[in-house]
Amino acid sequence: MASDTFLYFAYGSNLLKKRIHINNPTAVFIGIGKLNLDFIKYSDNWRGSSATIIPIQNHYIWGAVWRLHNNDMKSLDRQEGVESNWYFPKSVDIVTPEGEKLKCRTYQQTINPPPRAPGEELPIERRPSSTYMDCIIKGAIECNLPEDYIMKLKKIPHNGQKASQKMIEKLNL
Repeated sequence: MASDTFLYFAYGSNLLKKRIHINNPTAVFIGIGKLNLDFIKYSDNWRGSSATIIPIQNHYIWGAVWRLHNNDMKSLDRQEGVESNWYFPKSVDIVTPEGEKLKCRTYQQTINPPPRAPGEELPIERRPSSTYMDCIIKGAIECNLPEDYIMKLKKIPHNGQKASQKMIEKLNL
């Protein structure tokens, strides 16, 4: 890997190529990998909860691995709300479908929910907006995430809200 780039693991709205390129023009899709995920903190832009990483043993989510130029790290941090203490960056080992481990930068919310019991429905106050879920699902399809995982994403209940008009215009959803 070039010394002027870093790998980034996207599991939420940045699965969608159009979304990541809004603020990070150097992003190049590398492949897919897996990690853990849940929803908790309400976002005004999305008008619903946004995704975060929850470490639960033997429970994985799939996402995209992007290679970005180091110059994009500040804009990615800003997009993820690092300055406002929404998310914090962390280094994680992502496992590819071929079993390769990649060290990637990703983001975890500063406040995380308690783990849900198997089969426990996502509480209403933690549900994402329909726009956010549409963005994640379209990105998952675009990145060729496993079909069973895409079906699982489609079953996540949303709160019935749409994202802000500004966000919708950026995404043309």
